[in-house]
Amino acid sequence: MPQFSDDDIKNLIADGDVFAISIDTAVFDGKQKTFHNAVLQRLDQFHQRDVRVVFVDIIAQEMKSHLRDDAIEAQRALKKALRSHNKRWRRETSSSEAADLLINADATDFAQAEFDAFRQHVNGDEIAAGETPDAVMKVFDRYFAESPPFGAADKRKSEFPDAFALLRLEALADEEGRKLICVSPDNGWLDFASQSDHLICVPRLEDALALFNAADQHVADAIVERWRQSDGGDFIEDISRAFEYRLDDLDFDIDGHADILFEAEPLSAALQYVLPDKIGPPTVIAVNGETVTFTVRVDALVGFEALFSFYVTDSVDRDDVSLGSEEAYVERTLPFELTITADRSLEDGPEFHEVEVAKKRFEVDFGYVEAFPNEDPTHEKY
Repeated sequence: MPQFSDDDIKNLIADGDVFAISIDTAVFDGKQKTFHNAVLQRLDQFHQRDVRVVFVDIIAQEMKSHLRDDAIEAQRALKKALRSHNKRWRRETSSSEAADLLINADATDFAQAEFDAFRQHVNGDEIAAGETPDAVMKVFDRYFAESPPFGAADKRKSEFPDAFALLRLEALADEEGRKLICVSPDNGWLDFASQSDHLICVPRLEDALALFNAADQHVADAIVERWRQSDGGDFIEDISRAFEYRLDDLDFDIDGHADILFEAEPLSAALQYVLPDKIGPPTVIAVNGETVTFTVRVDALVGFEALFSFYVTDSVDRDDVSLGSEEAYVERTLPFELTITADRSLEDGPEFHEVEVAKKRFEVDFGYVEAFPNEDPTHEKY
């Protein structure tokens, strides 16, 4: 079977020999299981090209299932936190408050609505895995022959959805007589495509999108090089402000220890600076008129602030008794994935339009947190 280099794929795209692109569930999971991820959203560029965005129904169901499970887990965590909060503050959650917080909202309906909105945004087509001729027979033939995507025996049963999806994509590409790019880091997908005359598998969505936008790679390279050399003028200040603004939504877990019981909650995350020597190579994922959009990995020093609320448990009635709280601050260097949109023209220097920070949970270690450092440790409350 033919093996394609990046240049080969770019030539196929230029010649109109690639008619569709499709993503695996693993791509969605790697984007924090949200269809609002900046890179996933850039699949909308294909409705301006002669390229379809295709979702096999069995993969779409997997993505919705994973999103639903995450939503349910978030509801459980919120309910647990509210119970603890209500007990501590001796209050109850009102019905209107519960409605506003979506505590009892249907996660299945939510996941379906999110997928439907995403599919409409990218002008995607959903195709049925069951429409593959002799699908069941072909899947079981591959299963018993241990052919891709089926791998090691202990994992083979979980790969049936992938087998049905890949066979459907291959049949579609065969009918079309052109190539289809599928995106997945999964070895089963990569191995299947390597034996196919019709499928090309790319592990990362960013790299797949870059194949369609290679002509503007030099623009992103020039912008990032100026950034590394601190030669971007207002661009660096603009992007830093936007980065810091996006950090307001940063989700981080808190680790730490103290001499008494505590609960901790995040207060803020503030950018100190991006490390110039830790700015990675850019990957162009979209070009739209006068702008270019690229992803880049950076390391940044971030200041984190958290509130530690201390308490003791009454030995008689087992109620928690609040002792007050203290704020704590630490700085940590962490990796971030940025999606940046800027002007394609560099005539007047880089001009920034938008920066998005990939949502990712971090655990921040605050180390030892001293309870009430300015108070008398012999006070009776201790």
